[in-house]
Amino acid sequence: MAAIDEWCATPTDHDESCPVADPVYPANGKVTLSENDFRSGDGVPLTFTRSYLSSPFLKSATAMGPVWMSNWQRQLNVAGTSGSSPKVIAYRANGQPLTFLFTNGQWKTSSFSGLALAQNGSGWALTDLTTDTVESYSAQGVLLSETPHTGFTRTLTYDGAGRLTAINQRAAGAVPKYELLSIKLEYDTSGRIYRMTDPSGGLTQYGYDGSSNLVSVTWPDGYVRRYVYDDSRFKNALTGVIDESGSRIATWTYDARGRATSATHPDTTQNVRFAYGNGSTTMSWADGSGTVNFASVAGMLRMTGGSTADGVESRTLDTSGNLLQKTAPDGSAAYSYDAAGRPVRAAVTSPSGTVITSVRYADATSLHPSLVATPGKMRAFVYDAGGNVTGYSEFDTSDTTGASGFDAASTGNKLTVGARYDANNRLAQATVYVNGVKTEDWVYFPDETGNLQTAQELISRWLLGAVDRDASNRVTRATGNYREARFTYDKRGRVSRFTYNEDATALTAGLKRFLAVDYTYTPDGRVAGRTGTVARNGGTAQPITGDEIDQWISNYEIGADPVGPPANLSGSRRYLKADAPATITPVCAECYVFTKAKLAWKLFYRGLTITQTGQPVRGDVPELQIAAQEQVPFPILIPEQNGQSKRAILYAQLFQNTGDADAGFVKCSYGRPATKRCREVRERCIDKCTMQTLPTPATNDGRNFHKCFTMCLADNGC
Repeated sequence: MAAIDEWCATPTDHDESCPVADPVYPANGKVTLSENDFRSGDGVPLTFTRSYLSSPFLKSATAMGPVWMSNWQRQLNVAGTSGSSPKVIAYRANGQPLTFLFTNGQWKTSSFSGLALAQNGSGWALTDLTTDTVESYSAQGVLLSETPHTGFTRTLTYDGAGRLTAINQRAAGAVPKYELLSIKLEYDTSGRIYRMTDPSGGLTQYGYDGSSNLVSVTWPDGYVRRYVYDDSRFKNALTGVIDESGSRIATWTYDARGRATSATHPDTTQNVRFAYGNGSTTMSWADGSGTVNFASVAGMLRMTGGSTADGVESRTLDTSGNLLQKTAPDGSAAYSYDAAGRPVRAAVTSPSGTVITSVRYADATSLHPSLVATPGKMRAFVYDAGGNVTGYSEFDTSDTTGASGFDAASTGNKLTVGARYDANNRLAQATVYVNGVKTEDWVYFPDETGNLQTAQELISRWLLGAVDRDASNRVTRATGNYREARFTYDKRGRVSRFTYNEDATALTAGLKRFLAVDYTYTPDGRVAGRTGTVARNGGTAQPITGDEIDQWISNYEIGADPVGPPANLSGSRRYLKADAPATITPVCAECYVFTKAKLAWKLFYRGLTITQTGQPVRGDVPELQIAAQEQVPFPILIPEQNGQSKRAILYAQLFQNTGDADAGFVKCSYGRPATKRCREVRERCIDKCTMQTLPTPATNDGRNFHKCFTMCLADNGC
């Protein structure tokens, strides 16, 4: 009983810091874990994810056992709406609570969350201001539907016992054949989800122990992932994960209060130990240790400072918990906010220099900017009544740091975009002008699933002619300009075969080529092997080297024409083990559409990665998240995003990952104290990827560098 009492006495405040060590919240010692069981191929994917929290805030969410919950178990606790201090607690997809207080006629969080709550006649609406996705809840706080901005509606179906049985996605205007994309859930006699059927018919099965802990997940291909709970003091505490090959890949231990004391892995350099003090936590790694200081500010545990052998980090917060000032061994930062709590200025100084970002908003409530000033560039935005960017303008400035803000002087170069949308906020046409000269004129048409089917640039005549999709809306065929790409997927939705048929044209010097690449995977989902062949002019397919496969895929993903590299068919089949130490990833089916036909890369990503001279940007990029990536995009200033947050959110469309972050303002204080290590890793990654992917500035748009760089940072734990 004493152990149980201490378990229940652990701090109930939400920890704002980033979890560390795969992963533990350092302030309250809670272990958390998120895994993705399904992801559709939509531009705004339909997903089914699970999150574990060792001491859950939401005790009633037991459909996946007492300590796991799915992203579709989001709910509102509306029991506190009456009384002198009305409040609503929104439980998010990761199980973390967010409290809204009724202040001056509006529901608001203490610090700006990027989520807006409103009560309507039939219930509640929670809007994610970063995506304009609307979650609808009943008057009792039950999640009823989710509506992304671009015409999809995801409706939840419950049985008579109140159990969620289906998530049904419909695209506005879809014909009956494509009317429904459905995830179905089945329950055991104890009311726990034991089977999930994805839209393609794949079955994911869930197993539980006598304490209702989720102990196994059996994937559609039959491989099993297992979870261990062997601490006799805490029957629901996750102590280990065993992957599909039977290897234990993570182990956690706990103190008497249920706080994690260690996290260990096969790679011992990633191991960490935790020691808890009064308002501080000390973490020890193989290469050193550090301390995080924290305090409860506005109902949330927030990092107030820390120290390592590299030095001391200090932080100043306002009474709402907003970060005002940070000083650390690797630099400093200062942030300003408007009356609504939205960030309006970020000044970040590092050894690479100072980067100042200023934002002026288009209205009093949204995150839509009207002006954004960054080093060397000014951007302006105009919106229609639906919140879509219909006018975009940018010009180069002489302000190398951003210190001049909106007063920066133009250097003359100017780019503008005019756009229009259909009734469902889907981009229909976009025209690009550079210094008054029309350079691109795009038209777009959606398919029956609500996703992009056809895109054509009328000046260059580049064409995405047709797109076919499978039952999960994954691309299976894409055509255009004398080319055809086809994709085959395995039972877990991974590309198993990629073919590319390139017809003979003047650009290919009359050479017709057919590429075929086959992938195999390890039980735990990593690429185990990759082989490729090319057939020329209808001849016999010949094996090609891994380097040639890389060039084909790289050219495909950036929308190059032609895709085939200069003919060189000598070589032999090469497997992943021969490619070490590089990590091989499957081809990205829609990346070429993103980089070629959509505007996010052209207007933002390249400028955050590659300078005008074609060299990589040194120092960290401005703290911007790119919203509306299916439309004409706009940036959102989010103070103190860490590297993992940027890769997961800012770059999610370009490099689809298997995880899905929660909605709202994804800002994340560093869980690990400030260290020079990641700054040094960053510089090494820049040098490595510059040599590998930036041979000539004129012929490289930066995407390959960007992919190499982000993977290098992730591989090094930064």
